[in-house]
Amino acid sequence: MPGLNSTVQRFDRSTGIPKDVWTVLHADPARANIILPHAEKVFERQKFIPGITATEQVWLVNSKLGTSEIKFILSCTTGPQDKYPIFIVPTDSIADLTPALLQSSIEALCNTLLNEPNFRTRVFSVFSVEPVAEAFARTWKILTGIDREVVPYYHALFMMCTKDTLVRQHRAAPPSEDVVLEPRSAVEQDAEQIAVLCHEFAATSPPFTLSIEKAREEASLLIANKQVWVLEVQKPNAEPNIATIVAVTRKAGGVAAITKVYTPEQWRGRRCAERLVRHVSTELLEKYKQVVLYVGIDNNASKVYDRVGFRGLNDGSDGVERWLEIGFDQAEVELGHW
Repeated sequence: MPGLNSTVQRFDRSTGIPKDVWTVLHADPARANIILPHAEKVFERQKFIPGITATEQVWLVNSKLGTSEIKFILSCTTGPQDKYPIFIVPTDSIADLTPALLQSSIEALCNTLLNEPNFRTRVFSVFSVEPVAEAFARTWKILTGIDREVVPYYHALFMMCTKDTLVRQHRAAPPSEDVVLEPRSAVEQDAEQIAVLCHEFAATSPPFTLSIEKAREEASLLIANKQVWVLEVQKPNAEPNIATIVAVTRKAGGVAAITKVYTPEQWRGRRCAERLVRHVSTELLEKYKQVVLYVGIDNNASKVYDRVGFRGLNDGSDGVERWLEIGFDQAEVELGHW
């Protein structure tokens, strides 16, 4: 019977996360980046302003029956603004995620989630490597009757940049001779412009849109935690403007993740994003071993990351991972935000 070949342990704020689970997360901090940094913030292993106060923080750890061999780590957590999707990190390579392993482990995880109060409507989406996300969506439909949304919320390739792959040469020419482009860390005076760009960025990522008030809240958090950079545009006799923002909100285990890159329409086609992503990546790689990001499989921005030195796209390597976010029927669930 499915589920009998695996066991699930549950952890929350009151129990803490045991050492062996932290060890597994730190063993592959790039793949675990969707779970590890937030867990460190919850347990104050890294500083975050104003701190994670939400009580709904649950982690499920799936192990092979009769062993301590961890196969999957699932998080159902809440960030500074809203609830996150279900994140699932497998410890095996995609090639080793056999149908039998997926069926047993994912069913055990889903059944454990359903023991949580009100979690039938709490699970609004799942994000993981393709086969895991697909297995979760199938199992969740069987157990709850809640179907998936027809179109995935996000289908992405996982990309990585290191000191060895970083292309330091700046190829992007200025938009014109009378315009100065200056990459820098954001400051409080940038808050309103960044809020507008966060609002516009969210509008491109339904259903996770933001009101302008929520966008202002996000901008303030990004600036307070030194998580956002801007490319400032200065024209003669004009007020400076922001042409691009880059946010880096998940850092842990020697890995930093670029989680937002946005250029407003008037500055697109001028390689502003390339200039700022290169600047940010160069800074981060002075402290971190890897910079990672997800890029939509049909997103032209992939060319920007490729020119900067991110690998995993169009290189033919077996290590390219496809990640999938599957949403569940919005009439049946309560949306969060990430």
